[in-house]
Formats: sequence, structure tokens, C-alpha cells
Amino acid sequence: MKNRLILKLTLGSVIAIFAVSVFSTPVFAWGSATHTYLAKKLGNKYGIMNLQEMYGSVLPDMFNLMFGYTHQEYLWTETHYEFTKVVEKAKFGRRKAFAYGFASHNEAWGADYTAHIEALTIGSGDKGYVIIKKEILAPFLEPQIKAFLDGNGIPYPPKLLEELALSFADSGIETAVDLLVSQNEDKAVGYRMLISAKYRSLFVPFLLSGAYAKDFAQEAEITPLEAIIIITKAEKEFRKYMELYGGILTQENAIDLMAEQGAELAEMKLEKEYGITVDVPAELMKECLVGAITVVKGDYSSELAATLEYVDEQLKDHGVKTYSR
Repeated sequence: MKNRLILKLTLGSVIAIFAVSVFSTPVFAWGSATHTYLAKKLGNKYGIMNLQEMYGSVLPDMFNLMFGYTHQEYLWTETHYEFTKVVEKAKFGRRKAFAYGFASHNEAWGADYTAHIEALTIGSGDKGYVIIKKEILAPFLEPQIKAFLDGNGIPYPPKLLEELALSFADSGIETAVDLLVSQNEDKAVGYRMLISAKYRSLFVPFLLSGAYAKDFAQEAEITPLEAIIIITKAEKEFRKYMELYGGILTQENAIDLMAEQGAELAEMKLEKEYGITVDVPAELMKECLVGAITVVKGDYSSELAATLEYVDEQLKDHGVKTYSR
């Protein structure tokens, strides 16, 4: 029973940000399946090395699930902008392959740049693909969110409704692209996520701690050992998340699984953050995701193709190499 409970709660984190990203920044940019797909295409043809690249490509988001943690934004900034700390410590073999994937994710010039900063195939050049799409989707979600809040007698300022709609839309867009990638670009991406996480090399938490623990300890005014423990625990939990999220993407009813577990976690978060005890319908979560799929299905593939070419060139220009290259 205990194992089943852990599985149930952890699965909920797959779309946790659907309901709670308004409570904490930052949020995801491209989803984990999308990063895995890009790393698979960018990386080495050697199986074990490519697995390290794929796992590395999702791990900059490992602190995103630490909802409400005081230093979450600092840690997110470190992994998305100070990623060279990992690259510089990874000189050979699997470490180098892992660091290559890790660097491919970054928001300065990596894959997340096209999601949050500048889309390559749509828009005016000053917004990322996910930002453009969430601003299209959010107004259509507001009526459903308003009906849910009103139906449960939950008072709210107008600004909160707008923020919730944008947060739901942001997470919906990212998850929708993940689902479409798993259906169209790479039907095995869920298995790749699961396997790359399950068999990630033992050095990973040590490499991450070596890269980030000292500066994190100074920032948080804690001991280096405490910083190492926090980093190691975050990687461990995110690794479980990758295995379970990958498993969901292998199922025919992936949308339903995400919606059900997201609703449960939303209930826990609403109670924790606002003291509100309320039943969140899975159907509300599913409506967000279905709407997001409608918004992105016509052009997500071309944006990912452009992102792939862009990141490949950026990695070369910045001298980031993988194993055997």
C-alpha cells in the first residue's frame, strides 16, 4: 500500500504545474519529453552515451518541483544560466555526454531559449513559442477556471483569475507538445525517458553537487553538506518523476492519467497554500490540455525542427562537445 501511495502522489507531479505554478516561479519551458527528443536527435549514436545525454537534458528542471522553497528561483537560475559549471567539471566519458545534454537545455542559448525568449518560426521575435501560445490559450481557459472557483464559493481578486489562466495555459502548452512528440516525432520517447532515468550513472548527484553546492551554500547561508543533501534529494525525486512521466507517455490513456493525478495534487496544494479544501475535477485539467493541443498542433513540429538545428549550431559555437566528439 505504501508503494502504491508513493506512486500515486509522484505521478501527480507530472502536471503539478497545471494547478500550482502560480504559487511559485519558475515554471517549465519545453517539457521533459521534448528535451529528451531533442537530446536523442542531437547526441551520440552510442546507446549508453545517448542515455546520459537524454537524462542530462531534462535535469536542469530538477528544482522546479520544489514548490514554495525559498531558494527555488536561485537554483533554477543556476541550472538554466550557469550550466557551464557542470560542463567544466565533466571532462570525459559518460560525464561529458551527460554535460552535453545538460547544456543543450539552457535558456541563454539552448532549447529553452526558443520556448521562453525567442521563437524561431512564429511571432515577432521577442517572445518564445510557449509564451506566444499560452497568451493565445489563456483567455479561453478563464471561463472554466472562473466557473470552478465560483462553483466552490472561493473568493478571488480578478488578477488571480488572470494569473491562474496564464499558469494553466503555460503548463498546458508544454505538456501538449510533449504528448504530440510522443505520438508523432518519437513514439518511444516515453521509454527513453524511463530508461535513461532508471539507468543514469551513479556520478550524477556528485557532479551536480560539485558544480553547485558551494555557491548554493553561500546563497542560502547553509553548510556545504546541507547544500549537497538538498541537491542530491532533488535529483533523486526528479529521477523518479522522469521514470513515472515516461511511463505515462507509453500508455494509451496518457491524457486521462495526467488529468487525474494533476487534480489530486492540485487539491493538496490548494489546501497547503490557501487553506482551501476543495475537490478539483480531473475534467478541468483535461480541458486545459485538450485546448493546448488544439493551439499547438499546427506548428509545434516546425518550431522543434528549427530549435534542433539552432541548438546544434549553438553547442558547436560554444565549444560544448559530447563523448567521442
